[in-house]
Amino acid sequence: MTYHKRPPKGRQPRKCPENFQGRYTVQPGDTMFFIAQRVCVDLNDLIAANPHIENPDKIFPGDVLCVPKDDVRPREPKKCPKNFKRYTVQKGDTMFKIAQRFSIDLDKLITANPHIEDPDVIFPGDVLCVPRKRPPRPREPKKCPPDFPKRYTVRKGDTFFSIAKRFSVSVDDLIDANPHIEDPDVIFPGDVLCVPKKKKPEPPEPREPKKCPPDFPKRYTVRETDTFTSIAKRFSVPVDELIAANPHIEDPDEIFPGDVLCVPKKKKPEPPEPREPKKCPPMFKRRYTVEEGDTFISIAREFNVSVDALINANPHIEDPDVLFPGDVLCVPKKPLPDPREPKKCPPKFRRRYTVEEGDTFFIIANKFNVSVDELVEANPHIEDPAVIFPGDVLCVPRKRKW
Repeated sequence: MTYHKRPPKGRQPRKCPENFQGRYTVQPGDTMFFIAQRVCVDLNDLIAANPHIENPDKIFPGDVLCVPKDDVRPREPKKCPKNFKRYTVQKGDTMFKIAQRFSIDLDKLITANPHIEDPDVIFPGDVLCVPRKRPPRPREPKKCPPDFPKRYTVRKGDTFFSIAKRFSVSVDDLIDANPHIEDPDVIFPGDVLCVPKKKKPEPPEPREPKKCPPDFPKRYTVRETDTFTSIAKRFSVPVDELIAANPHIEDPDEIFPGDVLCVPKKKKPEPPEPREPKKCPPMFKRRYTVEEGDTFISIAREFNVSVDALINANPHIEDPDVLFPGDVLCVPKKPLPDPREPKKCPPKFRRRYTVEEGDTFFIIANKFNVSVDELVEANPHIEDPAVIFPGDVLCVPRKRKW
């Protein structure tokens, strides 16, 4: 069908006759022939019902057609052969599909329905003669071969292929073991087949290297689910190096439990040379040696200095996110502020307590069995309760004698 570059606007009939079944809007790819088949009407009747379509070979998406009613009368046989029953054709049926559904030869189905002149054209409502379903007698082998001692009863939907797959045997072997099934493509529920028992696959002979390279002195025996990738990851070695060290394994994607591989011993990574500043700034005269787990943030917090100031004072550390044990940093000496004391303690808080290293309001309140809020209210000279220093003096209650 030829389309214009600019298709015309949808053409519509002025009015469809009353005895027509309805209107149909043309879709992309439609032709008059396809539409006539889809709505089950004669092509000439469809063309005649749409005079507003001047050229039936040129229809466009959006065109509207009048669809006449289907005048095809259902066709019925006078009488069906013995053991055949009647079947009414449904929408979408074909002779081939019906023959498959009822497990009958297509030619036999056509022969049993001479009232259908053209087997390629059947309509919903047509009545066909089809065989009644008769389950054949189950077929059994007299004796199963020694390698196929297990018997299997065929179920609905089974095929030789699906049964062979289920028991991990080749289709040809299964067919050869069941000569009582004349046609392997036709088996019925109840048929009995000879099939092998499931055998555990025998593992191949373990492969071992004659000698391991000097850098790969350790031997490792492959376990279930191991792969070269998982082993390389376990021993912290590149996969390519592990493969190269084991040429006796021809295919690295196939290793089996019992295979022996050459792998390196775990080596502790050598730490880099410690980095030290040439000279610390005047306010950063104290030197601090980095320990395992330290970061700029944790060190700045420990010495009560901003992270940016600590980073700026240590330009010899190029990447502040990467510190190693042994690196030396310039950090400020910890200045102790002047101790803060209360002018007078409240009546119930006459005892004075001098803050020690590591103390907090929470720790002191717990120590003297008083609430934190009460302790904060009794010490208004401490502006920020979250910041106290060794030497500060607090008002705390005396221990009561019970």
